[in-house]
Amino acid sequence: HCGAVGIAIRASTGLSGSGRCDWALCRRRWGRNAAVSRHDVDIIKWADMLTCYQFNTGTAEHYFCSRCGIYTHHRRRSNPDECGVNIGCFDGVTMAD
Repeated sequence: HCGAVGIAIRASTGLSGSGRCDWALCRRRWGRNAAVSRHDVDIIKWADMLTCYQFNTGTAEHYFCSRCGIYTHHRRRSNPDECGVNIGCFDGVTMAD
């Protein structure tokens, strides 16, 4: 939203498997996300602007821009080698598509 954080994923990753999680935090933030290997996610701009929210087991990591509060991505508890990336953060993505 504010442009403070930049995220990139590998071009070969694709976003066709995007969806909405029905877990409580995901439902409330309503961000559509795509499953991506954590090794294919790069914070390319101002990583220090990200803030991390964890609870319960502390395994899942939910990242937000500390300036504007936009959810950018999360590392999953069910599969810590996978991230859910907010596809609304990418230019040229139409949420209706």
